[in-house]
Amino acid sequence: MNQPDQPQVVRRPVVVRNLLALYEQPRYLEIGVCTGHTFHQVEAPYKVAVDPEFRFDPEAAARENPGSTYHQVTSDEYFGSIVGEDEQFDVVFLDGLHTVEQTLRDLTNALPHLQPRGVIVIDDVAPPTYLASLPNRTNFFEVRRHLGSTDQRWMGDVYKLVYFIDTFFQQLTYRTISNNHGQAVVWRDRRTSVTERTLNEIGSLTFEQFALEQDALHLTRFGQIVKEVRASVER
Repeated sequence: MNQPDQPQVVRRPVVVRNLLALYEQPRYLEIGVCTGHTFHQVEAPYKVAVDPEFRFDPEAAARENPGSTYHQVTSDEYFGSIVGEDEQFDVVFLDGLHTVEQTLRDLTNALPHLQPRGVIVIDDVAPPTYLASLPNRTNFFEVRRHLGSTDQRWMGDVYKLVYFIDTFFQQLTYRTISNNHGQAVVWRDRRTSVTERTLNEIGSLTFEQFALEQDALHLTRFGQIVKEVRASVER
Protein backbone atom coordinates (compact mmCIF):
# COMPACT_ATOMS: atom_id res chain seq x y z
CA MET A 1 0.00 0.00 0.00
CA ASN A 2 1.47 3.37 -1.00
CA GLN A 3 2.03 5.88 1.75
CA PRO A 4 0.59 9.38 1.17
CA ASP A 5 3.17 11.98 0.14
CA GLN A 6 4.53 13.93 3.06
CA PRO A 7 4.32 17.73 2.74
CA GLN A 8 7.66 19.18 1.70
CA VAL A 9 9.43 20.97 4.53
CA VAL A 10 10.58 24.46 3.57
CA ARG A 11 14.11 24.91 4.91
CA ARG A 12 15.52 28.14 6.31
CA PRO A 13 17.65 29.04 3.25
CA VAL A 14 14.65 28.48 0.95
CA VAL A 15 12.51 30.81 3.05
CA VAL A 16 15.11 33.56 2.98
CA ARG A 17 15.90 33.11 -0.74
CA ASN A 18 12.23 33.39 -1.72
CA LEU A 19 11.77 36.55 0.31
CA LEU A 20 14.96 38.14 -1.00
CA ALA A 21 13.70 37.45 -4.53
CA LEU A 22 10.89 39.96 -3.95
CA TYR A 23 13.40 42.84 -4.07
CA GLU A 24 15.54 44.05 -6.98
CA GLN A 25 18.73 44.73 -5.01
CA PRO A 26 18.04 43.13 -1.64
CA ARG A 27 19.88 44.06 1.52
CA TYR A 28 20.01 41.23 4.05
CA LEU A 29 20.72 41.14 7.79
CA GLU A 30 21.03 37.92 9.79
CA ILE A 31 21.17 37.93 13.59
CA GLY A 32 22.48 34.66 15.03
CA VAL A 33 24.59 33.24 12.21
CA CYS A 34 26.46 30.51 14.14
CA THR A 35 27.87 28.10 11.51
CA GLY A 36 26.67 30.22 8.60
CA HIS A 37 24.41 27.43 7.31
CA THR A 38 21.68 29.84 6.20
CA PHE A 39 23.76 32.96 5.62
CA HIS A 40 26.11 31.31 3.13
CA GLN A 41 23.30 29.65 1.17
CA VAL A 42 21.51 32.88 0.26
CA GLU A 43 22.61 35.57 -2.16
CA ALA A 44 22.15 39.33 -2.01
CA PRO A 45 24.28 42.26 -3.15
CA TYR A 46 24.63 43.37 0.48
CA LYS A 47 24.64 40.94 3.40
CA VAL A 48 25.45 41.49 7.07
CA ALA A 49 26.16 38.68 9.53
CA VAL A 50 26.01 39.22 13.32
CA ASP A 51 26.97 36.67 15.95
CA PRO A 52 28.96 36.89 19.20
CA GLU A 53 30.93 33.76 18.25
CA PHE A 54 31.07 32.62 14.64
CA ARG A 55 31.82 28.93 14.22
CA PHE A 56 33.93 29.66 11.15
CA ASP A 57 36.66 32.10 10.18
CA PRO A 58 34.83 35.38 9.46
CA GLU A 59 37.90 36.97 7.84
CA ALA A 60 38.20 34.10 5.36
CA ALA A 61 34.44 34.18 4.78
CA ALA A 62 34.57 37.90 4.02
CA ARG A 63 37.23 37.27 1.36
CA GLU A 64 35.20 34.46 -0.17
CA ASN A 65 31.89 36.33 -0.11
CA PRO A 66 32.16 39.81 -1.67
CA GLY A 67 29.38 42.09 -0.47
CA SER A 68 29.17 40.33 2.90
CA THR A 69 30.32 41.81 6.20
CA TYR A 70 30.76 39.97 9.48
CA HIS A 71 30.38 41.44 12.96
CA GLN A 72 31.44 39.13 15.80
CA VAL A 73 29.45 40.97 18.47
CA THR A 74 26.16 40.59 20.29
CA SER A 75 23.06 41.87 18.55
CA ASP A 76 22.73 44.53 21.27
CA GLU A 77 26.17 45.86 20.44
CA TYR A 78 25.49 45.76 16.71
CA PHE A 79 22.24 47.71 16.99
CA GLY A 80 23.62 50.01 19.65
CA SER A 81 26.89 51.15 18.09
CA ILE A 82 27.66 49.54 14.71
CA VAL A 83 24.73 49.68 12.30
CA GLY A 84 24.37 53.05 10.59
CA GLU A 85 21.57 55.19 11.93
CA ASP A 86 19.97 55.40 8.49
CA GLU A 87 20.94 51.91 7.32
CA GLN A 88 18.00 49.79 6.19
CA PHE A 89 17.44 46.21 5.08
CA ASP A 90 14.85 44.45 2.95
CA VAL A 91 14.98 41.11 4.76
CA VAL A 92 16.03 40.54 8.38
CA PHE A 93 16.39 37.06 9.85
CA LEU A 94 16.32 36.84 13.66
CA ASP A 95 17.81 33.58 14.93
CA GLY A 96 19.78 34.63 18.00
CA LEU A 97 19.39 33.69 21.65
CA HIS A 98 16.23 31.60 22.03
CA THR A 99 14.49 33.65 24.71
CA VAL A 100 11.46 35.87 24.27
CA GLU A 101 13.20 38.78 26.00
CA GLN A 102 16.22 38.85 23.69
CA THR A 103 14.23 38.17 20.54
CA LEU A 104 11.77 40.93 21.42
CA ARG A 105 14.70 43.29 21.86
CA ASP A 106 16.14 42.18 18.52
CA LEU A 107 12.77 42.78 16.86
CA THR A 108 12.30 46.27 18.27
CA ASN A 109 15.91 47.15 17.40
CA ALA A 110 15.55 45.77 13.86
CA LEU A 111 12.31 47.57 13.00
CA PRO A 112 13.90 51.05 12.59
CA HIS A 113 16.35 49.46 10.13
CA LEU A 114 13.67 47.68 8.09
CA GLN A 115 12.71 49.48 4.89
CA PRO A 116 8.97 50.32 4.76
CA ARG A 117 8.11 47.29 2.62
CA GLY A 118 10.67 44.98 4.18
CA VAL A 119 10.10 41.68 5.96
CA ILE A 120 11.41 40.07 9.15
CA VAL A 121 11.69 36.32 9.71
CA ILE A 122 11.71 35.14 13.33
CA ASP A 123 13.01 31.62 13.82
CA ASP A 124 11.79 28.91 16.19
CA VAL A 125 8.35 30.16 17.22
CA ALA A 126 6.69 26.71 17.28
CA PRO A 127 8.47 24.36 19.70
CA PRO A 128 7.28 20.79 19.07
CA THR A 129 7.70 19.61 22.68
CA TYR A 130 7.83 20.95 26.21
CA LEU A 131 11.53 20.08 26.27
CA ALA A 132 12.17 22.24 23.20
CA SER A 133 10.34 25.16 24.82
CA LEU A 134 12.60 25.46 27.88
CA PRO A 135 14.12 28.97 27.78
CA ASN A 136 17.29 28.06 29.68
CA ARG A 137 19.70 26.05 27.54
CA THR A 138 21.46 24.50 30.53
CA ASN A 139 18.14 23.28 31.89
CA PHE A 140 17.30 21.92 28.45
CA PHE A 141 20.39 19.70 28.49
CA GLU A 142 19.81 18.58 32.08
CA VAL A 143 16.15 17.68 31.52
CA ARG A 144 16.98 15.95 28.24
CA ARG A 145 19.61 13.86 30.00
CA HIS A 146 17.15 13.02 32.79
CA LEU A 147 14.57 11.88 30.23
CA GLY A 148 17.12 9.92 28.26
CA SER A 149 16.06 11.86 25.18
CA THR A 150 18.18 12.27 22.06
CA ASP A 151 16.00 15.06 20.65
CA GLN A 152 18.32 18.01 19.98
CA ARG A 153 15.61 20.52 19.01
CA TRP A 154 15.74 23.59 21.28
CA MET A 155 13.67 26.68 20.54
CA GLY A 156 13.25 28.26 23.95
CA ASP A 157 10.23 30.44 24.69
CA VAL A 158 10.39 32.57 21.53
CA TYR A 159 6.83 31.37 20.82
CA LYS A 160 5.62 33.97 23.34
CA LEU A 161 6.81 36.71 20.99
CA VAL A 162 4.06 35.81 18.49
CA TYR A 163 1.44 36.54 21.14
CA PHE A 164 3.23 39.79 22.00
CA ILE A 165 3.15 40.89 18.35
CA ASP A 166 -0.51 39.89 18.10
CA THR A 167 -1.41 42.15 21.03
CA PHE A 168 1.09 45.02 21.01
CA PHE A 169 2.27 45.47 17.40
CA GLN A 170 -0.97 46.30 15.60
CA GLN A 171 0.93 47.93 12.73
CA LEU A 172 2.53 44.59 11.89
CA THR A 173 0.99 41.63 10.09
CA TYR A 174 2.47 38.18 10.53
CA ARG A 175 2.05 34.57 9.58
CA THR A 176 3.72 31.43 10.92
CA ILE A 177 4.96 28.98 8.30
CA SER A 178 2.97 25.78 8.69
CA ASN A 179 5.14 23.63 6.41
CA ASN A 180 8.45 23.97 8.22
CA HIS A 181 9.70 23.89 11.82
CA GLY A 182 7.88 27.13 12.61
CA GLN A 183 9.07 30.57 11.53
CA ALA A 184 7.12 33.80 11.85
CA VAL A 185 7.16 36.10 8.83
CA VAL A 186 6.43 39.71 9.79
CA TRP A 187 5.85 42.79 7.67
CA ARG A 188 4.34 46.26 8.01
CA ASP A 189 0.62 46.09 7.31
CA ARG A 190 -1.74 47.32 9.97
CA ARG A 191 -4.42 45.08 11.38
CA THR A 192 -7.91 46.30 12.22
CA SER A 193 -7.88 44.76 15.70
CA VAL A 194 -5.71 43.08 18.30
CA THR A 195 -6.28 40.31 20.83
CA GLU A 196 -6.52 41.66 24.36
CA ARG A 197 -3.84 40.21 26.63
CA THR A 198 -1.83 41.57 29.53
CA LEU A 199 1.95 41.54 29.63
CA ASN A 200 1.72 39.16 32.57
CA GLU A 201 -0.51 36.76 30.62
CA ILE A 202 1.98 36.64 27.77
CA GLY A 203 4.99 36.31 30.05
CA SER A 204 3.42 33.45 31.99
CA LEU A 205 2.10 31.61 28.91
CA THR A 206 2.85 27.92 29.35
CA PHE A 207 3.74 25.37 26.71
CA GLU A 208 0.45 23.62 27.46
CA GLN A 209 -1.49 26.81 26.66
CA PHE A 210 0.58 27.29 23.50
CA ALA A 211 -0.09 23.72 22.36
CA LEU A 212 -3.84 23.98 22.94
CA GLU A 213 -4.44 27.54 21.70
CA GLN A 214 -2.53 28.15 18.46
CA ASP A 215 -4.93 30.50 16.68
CA ALA A 216 -2.55 33.39 17.37
CA LEU A 217 0.14 31.77 15.23
CA HIS A 218 -1.88 32.27 12.00
CA LEU A 219 -0.37 29.09 10.57
CA THR A 220 -0.11 29.42 6.78
CA ARG A 221 1.73 27.55 4.06
CA PHE A 222 4.82 29.38 2.90
CA GLY A 223 3.69 29.78 -0.70
CA GLN A 224 0.64 31.74 0.45
CA ILE A 225 2.78 33.88 2.75
CA VAL A 226 5.04 34.84 -0.16
CA LYS A 227 1.97 35.93 -2.12
CA GLU A 228 0.81 38.14 0.75
CA VAL A 229 4.23 39.71 1.24
CA ARG A 230 4.58 40.29 -2.51
CA ALA A 231 1.23 42.07 -2.56
CA SER A 232 2.46 44.33 0.24
CA VAL A 233 5.79 45.01 -1.50
CA GLU A 234 4.06 45.90 -4.77
CA ARG A 235 1.36 48.04 -3.19
